[in-house]
Amino acid sequence: MSPQVKPLSYRHRYWFFYLLMGVFASSLPFLYLYATGYRFEWGGGSLVSTGGLYIAAERTGAEIYIDDELVRETRVFRRAFYAQGLNAGTHLVSVQKTGHHTWVKELPVYAHLVTEAQAFNFPNVPKVRVITRWQTPAGVAVLTASSSVLSNASSTNQVLFEPRASAADMEENKEFQDLMVVFQQNQAGSAKAAASKNIASTTTTIATTTKESRGVRLYEDEEGRIFATYVGSRDSMPYYYCAEAFPGYSGATSTVSIADNRASVALSLDDQEFPELQVQTLNDETACDPTIEMDKGGEEVEYFDFFPGSDDLVILGSKHGIYVTEIDDRSWQNRQPLVLGKNMSALVVNGAVYAYDGEVFYQVSIQQSWF
Repeated sequence: MSPQVKPLSYRHRYWFFYLLMGVFASSLPFLYLYATGYRFEWGGGSLVSTGGLYIAAERTGAEIYIDDELVRETRVFRRAFYAQGLNAGTHLVSVQKTGHHTWVKELPVYAHLVTEAQAFNFPNVPKVRVITRWQTPAGVAVLTASSSVLSNASSTNQVLFEPRASAADMEENKEFQDLMVVFQQNQAGSAKAAASKNIASTTTTIATTTKESRGVRLYEDEEGRIFATYVGSRDSMPYYYCAEAFPGYSGATSTVSIADNRASVALSLDDQEFPELQVQTLNDETACDPTIEMDKGGEEVEYFDFFPGSDDLVILGSKHGIYVTEIDDRSWQNRQPLVLGKNMSALVVNGAVYAYDGEVFYQVSIQQSWF
């Protein structure tokens, strides 16, 4: 005869139901404290207020560090990291990938709030498409002189180096001619702006060049300084435009739960939720001038524009290269070279970034996914 399991009696079910209800009710205060950022400090035997960090990275295979501790290696569908249970204070965050420039920033963490930041990592050796004045009948670009750009970058198209090439053996590249027309028009506009700057009043700051995208305005003043001002809706303004000053990272800030609970605190971009803590925003009563001066790295900037597809990254072009700088100036602005060379000029046309060294155009590869 096979054994049979008898159901619980009504009396047992009655007491089990109210027992579980009691456990649930008694745990609610602890769940609420945990969800709002409180953690129990075993050493001190007290509750500690904590906050969180949300770091978005654009490249797969990048390593995210918080306070010199590896907390995430990004993947195709997991290119962000949400760390909770961080002690209030300043934390050091870095995002790095082999063969790419490292993004580093000190960020403040406040109790019961989530601090956000966007990291970017450009390749140490960029990829460029070479566009020359002359090409072979088969469409192969022909270089008649050495290139300072290709000594720091790799070409994505076939290039023939032929110093003795003659016009009889080659044909003109229409794309080069079209770009030259756009470039000359841009140069003419810059010259006109420079003339306006020279006749400007010495007592009034006048913007000589202005570009605007999605509520952010870029402009240059008469002293050659580049500024980004948020002119859109205050409700949509990124927090860093009016972020308060905070102390630098001392190395003493500790984390509560990253090392032991890495799996439980990681959220991907697909999750898009912060159920525990509120994302840091501006107070309605906070008064500030949402203007940030761009870090030019001590160089004279001859061209600036928004990085294609972004309103918090800015392209700054100088004679030594084209750089990308973040508008976010919490602690400092990360600045990374996009492409380097000599006698360089920059230009953004229809979402593509071009460098020009006086002889050759180079279209810089800027994949939006940045794999």
